Amino acid sequence: MKNSTGPKALTNYIINSTENKLNKSLITLLLQAFLAGLYIAIGAVGSLKVSASLAVPGLGDFFGAVVFPLGIIAVIVMQAELYTSNCMIMTAVYARKSKLTQIIRVLCLIFFANLLGGIFASFLTPASGIFNEAGIDLIINKALYKVSMPVGQLLANAIFCNIIVCTGVCLAYNSKDEITKIITMWLAITVFVISGTEHVVANMYYLFVAKFYGAALSATDIAYNLLVSGVGNFIGGGIIVAGINFLIAYKNKQE
Repeated sequence: MKNSTGPKALTNYIINSTENKLNKSLITLLLQAFLAGLYIAIGAVGSLKVSASLAVPGLGDFFGAVVFPLGIIAVIVMQAELYTSNCMIMTAVYARKSKLTQIIRVLCLIFFANLLGGIFASFLTPASGIFNEAGIDLIINKALYKVSMPVGQLLANAIFCNIIVCTGVCLAYNSKDEITKIITMWLAITVFVISGTEHVVANMYYLFVAKFYGAALSATDIAYNLLVSGVGNFIGGGIIVAGINFLIAYKNKQE
């Protein structure tokens, strides 16, 4: 009986879905990626709101982490295009089904539209009056910490982040029903948020909303974090998770 789970099935699924992404119209791809940036921002808003509302050390972080996964689950269920999970389409390059230039183009377009979605949500947040003074302080302090990390720490942080996130996506793919898919994704993303690792699309919201609230962030600060965390996320998802799963699937095929 043919196995529908595991690295080989995952690799085949990613290769097939990559072909679909490459054949999408530009406007469809950009709109789906814009929505993904917006969905992640929604999860971040809920997480920040809960964290700022609970004064007990550690408790706010925990419950904030439990709320955040809503954004990524929305991405998976609504089939939006998120940069971090899409890093795994590098599998198609390893399998020689797509050119590297095609994959980089798609990832850059998704990254750009994710950024627009995050900025849009960031612009709406102060105008909506969602956060009180405690929430604003939390947002600004979080953003200042993100841009002050040394490059090596930030890169390693981002690599680890997308290993966690893409592992959750792999588990979701291998799930037999929607309930199991949601539970596995929820657990994996909760771990990523609790760990405090750097997710570039979440950072698009965190950094710009802090800027709109008056944080002392320069364009260079924001670009530094997004560039390094974006590269780290690519390494974690596109090279480590996707690459190792492809090698396992290829080895099994040869055997």
